[in-house]
Amino acid sequence: MKNHELLTKPFSPDQIRERPGQHGKVLRYVDVTSIIERLNETFAFEWSFDIVEHQIRDGEVIVLGKLTAGGVTKAAFGGSGITVDRVGNVVSLADDLKAASSDALKKSASMLGVALEIYGGHREASPAPERASRDDAPARPLLPQERVTARQLGALHAAGRDHGFARGDLEALVADRTGRRELGQLSRLEASSLIDELRSNHNGANGRA
Repeated sequence: MKNHELLTKPFSPDQIRERPGQHGKVLRYVDVTSIIERLNETFAFEWSFDIVEHQIRDGEVIVLGKLTAGGVTKAAFGGSGITVDRVGNVVSLADDLKAASSDALKKSASMLGVALEIYGGHREASPAPERASRDDAPARPLLPQERVTARQLGALHAAGRDHGFARGDLEALVADRTGRRELGQLSRLEASSLIDELRSNHNGANGRA
């Protein structure tokens, strides 16, 4: 891809932020403004990001975003917890969808190599929306038709082997990305997003080798 070095240039320390994650971990991330600035700088504003679909569930919103830049298109799911007030009323669903969209944009951009030094296979890193994400709240139980399929579980394990993950690495990645402690607790949407992310990062690494 043209301007690949500029696109994948590591971010400076002042652009990298931290937030608390599960189990006492500290998660590192780059905010969406810096991601947008990098895309503008690399592609001279000639890129687009579209929301293909969105879902509103109990306690969370999920969007599927599609990033097109430099003749390449990448898609990823993003999510955010639904913010409620003290009596349980939704504060601003639009803001929650915006946070989920930012999450999807950052994940899509990481497939092009943006902030790959943070998001590209390091267990401690996870793209973080500007509002509370589902990593910070217990994941809700899934309906039977929403749960990950056996075929998806097989694909996840295969992708993990391609990355050389040790025992427990895949589970740690799942916890960082979704807040779920076991692969069997994933939704079909979450599993699909993780499979796409792992395969894209692996293919990108092979292309640069």
